[in-house]
Amino acid sequence: MKDGRLPILDHPTAEPGVFRPENLLNRAAAMMGKEYRNIPACCLLDFDGELAAIAREDFQAVPCPTWPCFHTTMLCLERGSFQMGLIPGTVGAPFAILVAEQLIAYGCRHIIGYSSSGAVADWLRLPCLVVPDRALRDEGTSYHYLPPTKWVESRGNLGAILLRRSAECGLPVHSGPTWTTDAPYRETQTQIERHRADGILTVEMEAAALMSLAHVSGAEIASLLHVTNTFATAENDFDKGPSDINRRIVNCCFDVFSEAMSEASGRKE
Repeated sequence: MKDGRLPILDHPTAEPGVFRPENLLNRAAAMMGKEYRNIPACCLLDFDGELAAIAREDFQAVPCPTWPCFHTTMLCLERGSFQMGLIPGTVGAPFAILVAEQLIAYGCRHIIGYSSSGAVADWLRLPCLVVPDRALRDEGTSYHYLPPTKWVESRGNLGAILLRRSAECGLPVHSGPTWTTDAPYRETQTQIERHRADGILTVEMEAAALMSLAHVSGAEIASLLHVTNTFATAENDFDKGPSDINRRIVNCCFDVFSEAMSEASGRKE
């Protein structure tokens, strides 16, 4: 550019967008013949799509008839009297945020992003879980929501609940910084060593963007990272742990959302 400015670092983050998710949802509902009414107040974004099968088999999940999204299907799961949504396949920061924006516009205020991730810290014993408390912004989406900074911090209480409840999954659980990148096949040795020296635990594709959206929307958004690999360099990489780990993850998210909703209800009273 002639003025030397980089567009991704020169976004007017204080100015609202013209293309609004609520307008798209209204139009989509009309085109798809769906009734525009409530969806679950809590939703799990399953980036790798690995939880959908267990949701259907063990929790009798069915497609939510009121979710008017052109790109995704929301599964509605019930445990007792509590209901949550699950949307599989929302991989990558741009797609995760597109869907999360629509959830928030539809009234969903508690979102967990569940993703597999790679280990940066060489002391991590895999598989394990990480609930990141901040993210290195090496992706593009977050810069459209917050001014340029190196880090974005997690906000709200959902992450703290998730960190505590994740111990029920039977894997080691850690909290710390993560590296969010758009280009997993460009994670170089130089970068890995630098980020490891800075204390970063994991690498994934969505957390920084989700944290940024939480800051500007006021929604409670947290990430649960299932750390299963060392950049596909070890023979036992991608071992997920117990054979029923997917069921444990879903039950954990039910517990987290239930507690978070109870806390939110108490604050309103």
